[in-house]
Amino acid sequence: MNPLLYRPPPNPHFPMMPYLPGPLPQRRDIQEEEDLASVALQVQKKRFYVDVKKNRRGIFMKIAEVSSDGRKARILLTLQAAVEIKDKLKDLIDVLEEIKSTDENSAALNSDETKTPELQVANSLIKSHVVNYPYRRYFLDLKRNKRGHFLRLTMLSTMNRIQIAIPSQGMLDLYNAINEMLGKWWDGSEANDNKSVNLPESKSLRFDNRTLYFDSSFNRFGAYLRISEVRTASRTAITIPGRSLTRFRDIINGLAEDLSNVKVNVYPFLSIYTGYQKC
Repeated sequence: MNPLLYRPPPNPHFPMMPYLPGPLPQRRDIQEEEDLASVALQVQKKRFYVDVKKNRRGIFMKIAEVSSDGRKARILLTLQAAVEIKDKLKDLIDVLEEIKSTDENSAALNSDETKTPELQVANSLIKSHVVNYPYRRYFLDLKRNKRGHFLRLTMLSTMNRIQIAIPSQGMLDLYNAINEMLGKWWDGSEANDNKSVNLPESKSLRFDNRTLYFDSSFNRFGAYLRISEVRTASRTAITIPGRSLTRFRDIINGLAEDLSNVKVNVYPFLSIYTGYQKC
């Protein structure tokens, strides 16, 4: 054997482990979760679960929807976010009760010929709430389609978008389940820490077929304003840091003043798209 080509294998050196009596300790998984409480809800052909769990980051809530074909959708919430969603859900429940009472009164007064066509109520958005948290946004949309009213709860994060749909018959049960879990496991510590931050109330502006929501929030980088545009089938949002709001306001005021002086003749556009001709 050529000694220039042969290289002996290295002599491995393994560290000596001291002897410990008894069984070896189990390695704790980072994603390991501990189940603290759970409530199951059956609404029509769907099952919903409201779970309180605990991992190395703390206690959190999980709302899951299991459809009739076994598909699952899970929305994760901190307990502080669950408190805000519970309050928004209560507001939507009150709105739904008002709509039902109004529909009952109108049905008693109007005949079948004056009822609203189904096409007008299909996939219509009645009211929406937005809950902003660092790296996650939650949307609560009270909607109506041909089957009736329902709540669409959406979690939007940097990675994905998860939605669950709760029929109107299960909205109150979901509220009671969240309220029950918070009464047992939430001590209000996060809310007490945030009492010193006085944020302005959210504003909304509705025009044409869209709604703009102006929500103030804060994270570790400071306060910011989120402007969300909600349409029937889509939604978009922009975030403006608090330090840039003054400049943003100046730009909007300047554009509003300039556009108010612009006069546009709409008749050529109407004639192109609709065949309209000015008499």
